[in-house]
Amino acid sequence: MDFQRNKNLGNWLSQLNGKTVDKIFQVDYHRVDTHEDGYLPWLFFITFTDFDKFLELEGDFDGDHIKISLNDNSELDNKLKENNLLELPECWRVYNTNKDETVGRLLGQKIEFVEYGIDKDEFEINGNKIKGQRDVFDFITFNTESLKLTIFESSGLGVSDDPEVKLMFEDTFDRYKTK
Repeated sequence: MDFQRNKNLGNWLSQLNGKTVDKIFQVDYHRVDTHEDGYLPWLFFITFTDFDKFLELEGDFDGDHIKISLNDNSELDNKLKENNLLELPECWRVYNTNKDETVGRLLGQKIEFVEYGIDKDEFEINGNKIKGQRDVFDFITFNTESLKLTIFESSGLGVSDDPEVKLMFEDTFDRYKTK
């Protein structure tokens, strides 16, 4: 794959190898039980110890893909403020993710390597040829010594710690690893 074609294709995710997850902020609609694992629509900000960047994961922008970006830590406070709409009922809120939530199992874990999926140039579904979106992600998997956690979009957020998780439309994307 030619990573020079588009700088947003994921080779920069290798910067996360060896980094330890510090905090995870989730942005979701206000709900009574913030420990519920159903996020829709959703946004995560993941910070790392001894690393000057945070990972932003956004889903439900088209129902099939996620957006992934690596931002400078200096942008985090602004991102948290603009997404924490406390004065409006039933709007976005920023929550600290706890260890008892599925995605919270990443807290304190050292990332060994990251796997991710990007649409193929072209694929076929039910006999129809479809052009892929080569600049978007289908999933991201964090591999640690004791955990393999996958975040994906498929008509809502999916978070799975099943090491053999089956993703929908697996034939429509290419898989890459940062190791």
